[in-house]
This record gives sequence, structure tokens and C-alpha cells, in this order.
Amino acid sequence: MNFPFLIAKRYFSTKKNSNFVHIISWVSLLGVAIGTAALILVLSVFNGFEDLILKMYNSFDPHLKITSAEGKVFDPSKIIINNSEIEAKAYVLEEKVLLKYQEKEFIATVKGVSPSYKQLTNFDSILVDGSYIDSYENKNVAVVGRGVAYYLSMGLGTMFEQLQVFVPNRSVKILLNPQTAFKKGSILPVGIFGIQAEIDAQYIITPLSFIQNLAERENKISAIEIKLKNADEMLKVQEQLKVKLGDKFIVKNRFEQQEFLYKILNTEKLAVFLILAFIMIIATFNIVGSLSMLMLDKKEDIKTLKSFGATRSDIKTIFFNKSMLTIILGIFIGFSIGLLLAFLQQTYGFISMGSGGFVVNTYPVVIKLTDVFVVSITVLFIGLLASWYPAKVLSRKLF
Repeated sequence: MNFPFLIAKRYFSTKKNSNFVHIISWVSLLGVAIGTAALILVLSVFNGFEDLILKMYNSFDPHLKITSAEGKVFDPSKIIINNSEIEAKAYVLEEKVLLKYQEKEFIATVKGVSPSYKQLTNFDSILVDGSYIDSYENKNVAVVGRGVAYYLSMGLGTMFEQLQVFVPNRSVKILLNPQTAFKKGSILPVGIFGIQAEIDAQYIITPLSFIQNLAERENKISAIEIKLKNADEMLKVQEQLKVKLGDKFIVKNRFEQQEFLYKILNTEKLAVFLILAFIMIIATFNIVGSLSMLMLDKKEDIKTLKSFGATRSDIKTIFFNKSMLTIILGIFIGFSIGLLLAFLQQTYGFISMGSGGFVVNTYPVVIKLTDVFVVSITVLFIGLLASWYPAKVLSRKLF
């Protein structure tokens, strides 16, 4: 064990707890521990909310989505998609429509899907009431978003009445006559699904053939949605499909389909982290103060060490090491407290969201090793600067 570290350890583990300088030192250690624990807890809760939001969208968004770069619709028979990583694919046609149910009207999007669509979404898990469209031989059926059902006053006991669907008549050039401007179809709502408020208030799901016939888009689709066997291969398969399909088609992964949402979540997380890091920097002023007071308190010790042949570099290293021991112990205590509280909240959900009709009853928590690594590096770096500068300056003045 080298000489500076031995002296630093001696100062760190001193039993003179009545000394005011050492009390301040333990207060600075507590500040590092609380700051570290706060960083871990806040980031874990943020991860929980991020994971919750993305799960809501991901239950509706496929791993990969292929659309036409030229126009809205295309003929799926003109492209061949063969990849060993693809588990299932579904053909989709989306059209903006006017819905009329009894005396209520609402503008929504009809999403016509092929029979394999259920394999992509596990639709049974998001059904609020009723059943999926494949439970009926009749192709004029629909599953309605919870928000759409709300705006149309479509309750549980009244939803088995015909829903009128109006789409612009593509064969008519002049749309001034309301009798010929729209084509009308009727569907029977057989279920209500709930995913996320924005999606629930926009979509109804029907068989692909219904909207193709109504919109006069026979054998045409607007997208091919793909589910992969392994989600980790998403970016790799996306690049392979881009190369194979060329510039005529756009291949978007799950992140690109909700690009704005992902940007917001990442920006918010970065902002929260920077704010907490700034608070951590303020907390490290305790370390600067306690180290400065300790060095002034040990002036006589410094003279003694100098007479024994210690250099100015040795003196600086002694007090730098002592401060870093405080910071490392504070980080360890902070991680222990933060991870323990996060684990207890994740397992038992002690802290509830209150009675506000939230999606979850308790604060969601997700612990990520990357956050633990980033927090430890950040706090350690801040501690290094807070220890190095006063040790350097005061060692020069006191030596």
C-alpha cells in the first residue's frame, strides 16, 4: 500500500467524530449518496413510463412496415418478400372515412387487414369487449377503437347495430352532389379495442376485402406490415429489404413509425438527466468545502509530513484520495439505496399513482444497466473535478 493512500485512508476512517470537519465530510458523503440514489430512482421511473408508452404503441405498430414511395396504394403481387427472419406479414389498406351511427357522426380511419393481421398484434389482449373480426363469416364486420365508440355513443348494449361508412366516390369527378359524392357501406361492430387514446380515437379494424370493395381499390393495399421472429434483428432485416425493394418502396422500422414520439421521450430523458446532474454538481460543493476545511485543519500534519520528506505532489494525492474515498463510498451507498427502492417498487408497487384513472395503478419502474453505468461515470467524474481542484490549489498554498 503506497504512502499517500495509507494516510488518506487514515484520515477517512478517523474516529474523531466530534471534530466539526469530519462531520462536514460525512455530510458531503450523504449528499453524494442521496444524489446518486435520486438519479437512479428518477431514471428508473422514467424508463418505466417510457416502456409503458412504447408497449401501448408497439401493440399496434409492426416491427417493419412497407409502403409505396410513389402514391398511396400499390399491388402486393408485384413485390416478393422472402426472409427467414419474418414470422408473419399482413396486407393493410387504410382509408379516411365518415362514420355514422344512429344520429352521431365521426371522421375516422378504416384499417382493412388481411386474416394474418391477428398474428402480428395478438389482438385478443387489447379487446375491451366483444370479439375479433375473424370470429364471423360475414366480412362486413368491424372492431372499433374505444375512442371512436365513445364519440359515437356506442355502448356495450347498443353496439350490435349497423354502422354506416362513407368514403369519397373515386369514379365521380364533381363532388358537389352529396348523393353521388360518397359511396356508402354498412358494417356490424362486433368488438371494441383499447390501446392508446390517440389510436383508439382514430381507427376501426375491418376485413381487407370490405374497404377494398367500398373504396374501389380491388387488389390494392397501402402497406405490408411485418412481424419478425426476433425483434433484435429488426434493423438488419430492414436494411436487407431496402436493398431488395429499391427506391420504389419505403421500409420503416418500429422506431421510425413513431419517430416524433421516440424523439420526445429521448429528449425528455436527457433533459431530466441533465437537471439532476446539475443538482449533483451543486451537491458536490459540499465536497469542495469539506476537503478545503480538512486541509486547513491538517496544516500541522502537512508540516510534519513535509519534514519526513513528503513532496507537494504527495500532499495533493493524500487529500485527493481521501476525497475520492468519500465519493466512492457515497456512490456505493446511493446505488444500494436507489436500486433497492426501485426493486421494491418494481416488485411490490408501494407508491400508487392515486385515483386519477391512470393506465397503471402504481408508478412503473424499469432498471437498466446502462443507466447505472452512466450515473456512476457521471457522479465519479463530477467527484474527480470537485476533489482534484481544491487539492491542487490548497496543497500549493499550504506546502
